Amino acid sequence: MTKIAIVLGRGTEGCGVTQCAIQMQKVTGADILSAKDKKWGRAKGLDIRQEEFMMGAEWKHYAQKINENYDLCVIYSIPSKSHPQDCQDNFVSFLKAINIRKAFINVDHKAASIARNANLKEVCENVDVIMTHSLENDFSKFMQKNKIQTPLTKMGLGFDYDGHRAEHWRPIEFQQHNVVRWIGRTAMWKGPNLMIDFHQDALMENGFITVLEGLEASIQYPLVLYRDNAAEKPQDRRKVVNYFRPEKEYNEVKFTPDLYGKEEVGNGAYLYPQYINSEAMFRMSLSAFGSDLYHLKAETYGNNIENCHAECVASGTVPLFHKHFCDNVIHKVQGDPVSQCKNSGTIGVDYTNFNECRDLMIKLKNDPSMRDDWREMAFEFWKQHSDAGPVVNEIVDLALNTNSNQPVGLEAFF
Repeated sequence: MTKIAIVLGRGTEGCGVTQCAIQMQKVTGADILSAKDKKWGRAKGLDIRQEEFMMGAEWKHYAQKINENYDLCVIYSIPSKSHPQDCQDNFVSFLKAINIRKAFINVDHKAASIARNANLKEVCENVDVIMTHSLENDFSKFMQKNKIQTPLTKMGLGFDYDGHRAEHWRPIEFQQHNVVRWIGRTAMWKGPNLMIDFHQDALMENGFITVLEGLEASIQYPLVLYRDNAAEKPQDRRKVVNYFRPEKEYNEVKFTPDLYGKEEVGNGAYLYPQYINSEAMFRMSLSAFGSDLYHLKAETYGNNIENCHAECVASGTVPLFHKHFCDNVIHKVQGDPVSQCKNSGTIGVDYTNFNECRDLMIKLKNDPSMRDDWREMAFEFWKQHSDAGPVVNEIVDLALNTNSNQPVGLEAFF
């Protein structure tokens, strides 16, 4: 069996990249080596088996360790421009010193995120193969612009549906039939604003409780709290119960963990800060509907899901995803866009179909047998599309065997 070292050059961020590394570890038994030069607020949110080290000071030792003990090195993240300078500089030296097969997996979707990576061109030029979600995304364009010749190929995103289900799935009678639970963070492409507006305009008056978990008090917080963000002092504040970024003028108070479970019908969406993953999954499993409203440019998806999508499905909820995502992601087995597939068990919402989605969700809320059928359909549908075993094994195969003679790079797409 191939011995794999996974490197988190940016450290344990506690978000999707960390979860991707964990999923690969589950399938392959890989070791995770994480740079601890910068600390992350979400780092404690995920349970992870890893070895941490200082990239700036210990890079030589760990490069040697990788060379002597592994067959493949998979880099899932690289230092950002806000990391200590010695971490940024020595990460490139670290890569150059590794003499086994090296694969870099880029999971950044947007040009702004890509631009935050330190020494990205040098990193790309010092690995054997690069993988990304789509060969038409901003990262692929970055490679073309910088004339990087390293082979580039698409990869999938896999999730351990069966393992997650065994730990978190609850009988239908245990669920709160009217609760919608969104998980994510304060990024507009995650759709927190859509979730809040859907609740305010369609769900709230029909007996639903909507909860958003994972929001950070970042610079983008007004985009979550206010509909009118064009003016310097926006006035059109959404109807929310706001605990992630309390505002004194609304007499809002800081979040405390005892607030979970005290949500009431008739209120606006409840907004909660970052979570511990295992605890959030327990709360998700007791919710009727689970949501991740991730949406990107159509060519960027690469037919991949997010880990948050999979967590909603494998925790036993009826998934509520973004309609644009459902219209543009092609199911691996059925070969059609998700929104046109049979028995997907999935609801796709955007600002054009609030009433249609509301009516369906009311039916599901009031009919536990129907809801149980839907969540089972969703589980089988998404497991077919992105089960961890086949996806991760394909990534390992691509990492080991993709070379410059294969027509997988930019020349085929630009």
